Amino acid sequence: MSIRSDHLLEGIKVIDAASFIAGPSAATIMSDYGAEVIKIEPQSGDSLRNLIVNGRMPEGSEDYCWELTSRNKKSISLNLKDLKAQKILIDLVKEADVFITNMPFPIRTKLKITAEDIMPHNEKIIYASLTGYGEVGPDADRTAYDSMAWWARSGLMDFVRPSNNSPVAWSTPGMGDHPTGMALYGAIMTALYKRERTGKGSEVSTSLMANGAWANGVFIQAALMDVEFPERPEPLPRHPFYDFYTTKDERKFALGMINSRIEWPKLADILDRKDWMDRDLFDFGNPFENADLLRSELSDEFKIRSLKEIDELLRNSGVTYGVLGRTTDHREDLQFLETETLVPLDHESFDKLYTVNSPFHIQGEKKINFSRAPKIGEHTKQVLELLGYGESELEKLKKENSIYWPEK
Repeated sequence: MSIRSDHLLEGIKVIDAASFIAGPSAATIMSDYGAEVIKIEPQSGDSLRNLIVNGRMPEGSEDYCWELTSRNKKSISLNLKDLKAQKILIDLVKEADVFITNMPFPIRTKLKITAEDIMPHNEKIIYASLTGYGEVGPDADRTAYDSMAWWARSGLMDFVRPSNNSPVAWSTPGMGDHPTGMALYGAIMTALYKRERTGKGSEVSTSLMANGAWANGVFIQAALMDVEFPERPEPLPRHPFYDFYTTKDERKFALGMINSRIEWPKLADILDRKDWMDRDLFDFGNPFENADLLRSELSDEFKIRSLKEIDELLRNSGVTYGVLGRTTDHREDLQFLETETLVPLDHESFDKLYTVNSPFHIQGEKKINFSRAPKIGEHTKQVLELLGYGESELEKLKKENSIYWPEK
């Protein structure tokens, strides 16, 4: 590892031999802080490149799935079924700090990228393994997406339904992958800290299922402590102080007045409804007594105002509320912009493009200027030349389909 200069992880080299989102997103976060990330792809490209087409998702002029998870990376295309390409990979491993994969175990064995294949070549390397269901057990070799292992298997898919009779809803793309990638990132950074203390590398792992269980941890813990969950033939009623309301412009927002003794008088005051207090409309001793009437009168107040008007009224009122955001809102949302939740992404196809930032900051440490995701094999020649491969050797390897790079 070389000495860092401008960015925290500068000098760290990461091999991203993973696919889709969860594993690669851990490498993305490292790249944001300056790590060099070398993305290993077959000539056909990472499967994530096909998600827009095969996943029946909105089409765009560029592959937004790929741009988000593969920004800042260098792509080299290796045919890992080929012995010469496997040797190239080991040459990279010898100079790397981190190796990330989420390939199923049978494929790892076939491609010779198991921990037993990789770690003997570099005693300081961190081997980061991501799986669907864990490293052992009856489901260890199964393939999985976050919709199955994180969302469905954890019980989250079941519990977000309004009732047992309500249909299930699929998770959005990457909804479980990105928090799982954060867990893998945390494991990698902890292992790098351990290496600073011991001089030795480590094998670290996490799974989509384990992260789904952590996300649904409150209810799972309840079940483990023999709590009985009531049947839900119909949606459970919400108290009007913790419910969604519709505005004049057909937008929705939620009240979240859990601390009702303090917040209810503030809401009545800000809406100029002193009569609510005079009528004792809300009974702290029996909070559901007038629930239907409360909901009706609150609805009447909110539906005569636009979402912007409600936001301006409640923002500094001390009343807890939240806007039901739409994905198309965020580009104009000052909170997203000023907190750098969205940041610029350099891309030749757009005059001004933003991307979603990795979700934390370290005081005094800056992230790099984010650059577009690579084309398949875009950096194959560049990376291998730095390893000492000559022009004629590279051309021979390309002709033999051991490696690939696109013609300009």
